[in-house]
Amino acid sequence: MSIPIRYSAGLFASTIVSLAVLAADDTEAQLRQLREQLSALDQKIRTLERQREVDQEIAVDKAKAQPLATIDDKGFTIRSADTNFTMRIHGVFQGDGRFYFDHAAGAANDTFLARRVRPIFDGTVYRLFDYRLMLDFGSGLNSAAANVGFVQDAYVNMNIDPAFQIRVGKDKVPLSLERLQSDVDLGLPERGFPSVIAPNRDTGIQFRGEPWGGKFEYQLGVFNGLSDGGSGDFETTDSGKDVVARVFFQPFRDQRAKWLKGIGLGVGGSYGDQRGAVRSYVSTGQQTIFSYLNGNGSTPLTPQVTAGGEHWRVEPQAWYYWGSLGILGEYIVSDQKLQRTAGTSVLQTRADNRGWQIQGSWFFTGEENTFRTVNPLRPFTLGDGGWGALQAVARINQLTLDNQLFPVFANPDTSVSKASEWSVGINWYLNRLVRVSADYSQTHYEGGAKNPATAKDEKVLISRVQLSF
Repeated sequence: MSIPIRYSAGLFASTIVSLAVLAADDTEAQLRQLREQLSALDQKIRTLERQREVDQEIAVDKAKAQPLATIDDKGFTIRSADTNFTMRIHGVFQGDGRFYFDHAAGAANDTFLARRVRPIFDGTVYRLFDYRLMLDFGSGLNSAAANVGFVQDAYVNMNIDPAFQIRVGKDKVPLSLERLQSDVDLGLPERGFPSVIAPNRDTGIQFRGEPWGGKFEYQLGVFNGLSDGGSGDFETTDSGKDVVARVFFQPFRDQRAKWLKGIGLGVGGSYGDQRGAVRSYVSTGQQTIFSYLNGNGSTPLTPQVTAGGEHWRVEPQAWYYWGSLGILGEYIVSDQKLQRTAGTSVLQTRADNRGWQIQGSWFFTGEENTFRTVNPLRPFTLGDGGWGALQAVARINQLTLDNQLFPVFANPDTSVSKASEWSVGINWYLNRLVRVSADYSQTHYEGGAKNPATAKDEKVLISRVQLSF
C-alpha cells in the first residue's frame, strides 16, 4: 500500500521540526550548563583574587612588623619596624708605627702598635633617648679601679630638641676644642699640648644644645672632676665636683660669602675642688716629659705631690674653614692648688700651667675642609681614575710649666719646664672610611736633662693606617 506523497512530505517536515525543537532544547540546556559553569568559575576566580589580596595584606602587615637590618659604610644597623628602636654597630681601628731619631739611650723604642681598637654601639630608644657605648682595647691600656681605659664613652642623651638636650654618663668633658674633635678626624696622629692639660673623659650630667640653626653651641655640666689629661668612670679620691661650661659661636654660618661661613669662636672653662693623685704629661711621641714628685710621702726623702684643692681652667678657642683651608687654634690655662707631703712637712702652692697650639691644613684635591669627617671627591678605585683626597697638615704648639714647681714639687733634672713642638704631616683619604697618614714631629725641651726622653730633642715619625666604619 503506497503512502501519498503529500502525507510523506508532512511527516518529514514534522520530523524535522521535532528534531529542531529537540536540538534547540538540548542547546539551551548546554548553554545553561555552560553559564552555570562560567558563573562558578568566575566565583572561584573572585575568591582566589580576594584570598590573594588578603595574603598580600597579611604579608605587608608582617613586613611592617619585622625589624630591618642593613649593612653599609656606616656599619651594621638594626631598626624596628616602627623606627622607635635603632642600634648601630661600628668601630675604629688605628694601627701606628713610631720611629724615633737621634734619641738618648733609654728613651722610647721604635714600635708598631694598635693605637685604638674601638667597637662602638649607638642608637635610639623610643626616638627620644640616644645612647652610645664605646670600648677600647688599644695598646697601652690597663685595667684600673676607675676603669679609665676600656670604657671610653657610656652615656644616654635625652634628645628633646636640637636646642636642648640632657646627657648622663661618661663622655668627653666639653672644654678643649681639639679634645672634642673625634679621634678619627684629627689632622695629626696625636693631639697638641693644650689637650695634655685639659680633661679628657669624665662621668656626670650635662645640658647641651645648638639653637639658632647651629650658630650657637653650648654645654653646661657637673662632673666628678679630673686631673689634667685624665679620664675616669667614678670618683675614688674626694667628693668634690667640677662645673664645666663651654660656648661656641658660628655667627656667619648661613652667609652666602663662603669666606665668612667658616668662622667659629668660643671659650670653655672648668672649676672644682680636687684631691688625690696628679698625672704626668707626655710628648707627641707619648714619652713622659713631666712628673710631679711621686714618693709615698712618709719621709723627707720620699716626697709626694697631690692635688690640694681649688682647680680651674679656661680656654679660648677658634677655628676657620674656607674651601680647602682649615685653621684651628686654642690657648689653655690650668691653675691648680698642690700639696707636697714629706714626713711631717706639708707645703702648698699654686701651679699655673699653660699650653697653646695653632694648626693649619690644606686639601690639594679640592675637598671642603671641616672639623669633622671628610668625604673625598673622588674615592680611590682601581682603574677608574679615583685617587682619594690628599691633605697637608702643620702645627706649632707649646707647653709651659710653672717655674715655682721646681725643685720643690718637681725634679728639674727629670721634668721639663717648657716643651716647644712643630709637626708636619700628610693624610691620604682613600675614601671616607680608610686613611693613611704620616707625621714628622720635633720637640725642643728646656730642663729634664737627666731624663732619657727629654735629654735630647724628640724627633719622631708617626705613621698610621685607619679604618673607621
